[in-house]
Amino acid sequence: MTTASTSLLVPERGSPLSSTLLFALPALALTSKDGLGLVQFIILLIFLRHLPKVVRGYLQHWGELGGVTLAFFCYFLVSLLRLIIDEQPLRTLDGPARLLIGLSCIGVMFYLRPRIRYFWLGLCVTSIVAAAVASWQVFSGEMTRAVGFTHHAITFGDLALASGLMAACGLAAFRDPRLARLQWLPGLALLAGMLASVLSGARGSWLALPLVLVPLLTYGRRLYGRRVYTMVALALGLMVLACLIPASGVAARAALALGDVRAYLDGGVASTSVGIRLELWRASLMMFAEHPWLGVGRDNFDAALHALAAAGRLQQSPALAYSSAHNDLLHCPATGGVLDASLLLLMYIAPLRYFTAELRRPDLGQHSLALAGVVLVAAFIGFGLTDVMFWLMMPKVFYVMMVCSLIGMCLAVRHRAPTPRRILITRTDNIGDVVLTLPLAGYLKQLYPQAEIVFLCRLYAAAVVAQCRHVDRVLTVEELGKDVAASLRQTGCDTVLFAFPRREWAYAARRAGIDRRVGSARRLYHWLTCNRLVNFSSPLQRLHEAQLSFKLLLPLGVDYEPPLDEIWPLYGLDTPRHPAADAVLAGPQFKLILHPKSNGNGREWPLEHYTALARMLGDDASVRVLVTGSPSEGELLAQQAPALLALPNVENLCGKLDLAGFTALIGGCDGLVASGTGPLHLAAALGRPVAGLFPPIKPIDPVRWAALGPRATNLVQPNGCGHCADPAKCSCMHAITPQQVYDVIQSWRSAAPR
Repeated sequence: MTTASTSLLVPERGSPLSSTLLFALPALALTSKDGLGLVQFIILLIFLRHLPKVVRGYLQHWGELGGVTLAFFCYFLVSLLRLIIDEQPLRTLDGPARLLIGLSCIGVMFYLRPRIRYFWLGLCVTSIVAAAVASWQVFSGEMTRAVGFTHHAITFGDLALASGLMAACGLAAFRDPRLARLQWLPGLALLAGMLASVLSGARGSWLALPLVLVPLLTYGRRLYGRRVYTMVALALGLMVLACLIPASGVAARAALALGDVRAYLDGGVASTSVGIRLELWRASLMMFAEHPWLGVGRDNFDAALHALAAAGRLQQSPALAYSSAHNDLLHCPATGGVLDASLLLLMYIAPLRYFTAELRRPDLGQHSLALAGVVLVAAFIGFGLTDVMFWLMMPKVFYVMMVCSLIGMCLAVRHRAPTPRRILITRTDNIGDVVLTLPLAGYLKQLYPQAEIVFLCRLYAAAVVAQCRHVDRVLTVEELGKDVAASLRQTGCDTVLFAFPRREWAYAARRAGIDRRVGSARRLYHWLTCNRLVNFSSPLQRLHEAQLSFKLLLPLGVDYEPPLDEIWPLYGLDTPRHPAADAVLAGPQFKLILHPKSNGNGREWPLEHYTALARMLGDDASVRVLVTGSPSEGELLAQQAPALLALPNVENLCGKLDLAGFTALIGGCDGLVASGTGPLHLAAALGRPVAGLFPPIKPIDPVRWAALGPRATNLVQPNGCGHCADPAKCSCMHAITPQQVYDVIQSWRSAAPR
């Protein structure tokens, strides 16, 4: 018996919307402030839409989230108090409010559990595109310093470098078979981010590298071994190369910076680029010395700057035109005193403490994310040495959204989603498809023994599903009524698996408020109705139909593909008793069912072959041939194969049994012969000897639709002719001879106990 422990448990994956937002987040940060604000607004709407459940997640993990939450909340609260006390304009609350709203990313990412590979791909693509745009802007002669789409060279360079550095932390994600061919991408993204930074001329970005390389080497060595050394060596090589190539301007800007420092220190020259910064830094220290507790006011830096110049304590220079100190660690104390400086340090230290704690825990998949968080915080500390990252809107929002998204993903990886209590499986098509979905119910019952399994099917298949001991309740389409959403809501299901996609059921499940709705990404309407999607890509098409349904568990965090020989024990079908079937099955003869028709599904074995087989079996009086089918199929057989029904050893049972009786008949027979149709799969699931007849044509060949059972035989020609345009005249099916099937039947008889 297959056990649930054989499955690989992975983080639950869901929400295509949050996955897409996660991919777009870094790109929009380098596009425009409005783009980043739009993502933040959408995440806020999601947060409010699922407010009770998201808040519950915060409370459950408050011990881990308290520090980060309080850091950004206190900054907002202090800003609000200062606005009231100092009578500041309302616009000064915009930035602090954005930091507060950014906290919603934790809950949204934890609750919706996006596919984390989207995050790494987004960072890589963003860094590479940033490098391409920067190269075009500079080398085309359009600009001397790349600004991307941000209109601010320093911000563009800093965020591009931050994206590249974080992308380098995602090497582990590219071990995923779906990304294995892109293992070179994180290294390229790191080099691309550095190139964009070089072309932006943001010298302060380079000051962050020593701060970043320490955690990258310390923790990255444990995660990736020598690969991280290779990436760092390439990065350092790019730095050296940039210094050696005159066209890059790095060496010239470095020499110019050193000259500016000497000129300021020796002669007080404050008109150069670096001299202006040094003058601003000196002014900030003066402001802090005079107003150590609350500073001069967050909106008063330029006024205080001019006051110092008017008092003769600063020289008249271009520095007086600036409204910030170009240094976070000096601007905050100057404008907000010890209070703001403490809040700034808290917004650095609290995330850093969280991420380092995650790195010390056993790795459940969160180490790469935590390393990216440490790198991000270290990079922003470095960037803040020469710029005001928490004064400018774009980097401030980028920081809080990235930090909080990483924290939410770490939580999602380490803490599995709540165990499903009641699971609905929808399979509203044919009986054969329904039967092949029953192993999914059996596996779910093993995985969640306390959960209730509800199976939605059409009424005509309900009798079969009712025989499955793994299904607790059979729900039929007919009993749902007109208000399908209300009926689904009454079931109390918290999870629905759309094994057979139908638009109306998907929309109804959404209106019913079912928490987890898992569907195929290939159905556009599932993007609007399902919050868990699975991509049935082309390689999966060579799986058996019974195996394919297990892919619906992947978004729930269960990565399991059962071997074909382990599927049959999961059917869980019991053979029913039925008076009409018992009457037919009475007697000692070998009772063989021939089911010639398939209700138009698949390719059918020629009727003349069924007739020839029945004649061959007629030589043995101990064999009874039972021809089965629906009433309409019985009429077709009477028209198309009268010779078969006229044979003395053949009993025509078409339309004479209901599904319950037919199921009992199949469960008690000694063998069944049919093409790929429902009775074939039902008989195999009940453990009866079956001979399945298939064409070698994808996707209706035995690879996808073979009967699965301990006594199942599937016959198919090894090579298809490729010219069977008319299913009724399929030469591939014609090539399976009556003698081949007869030999299989004889093997059953010889193996049967005497």
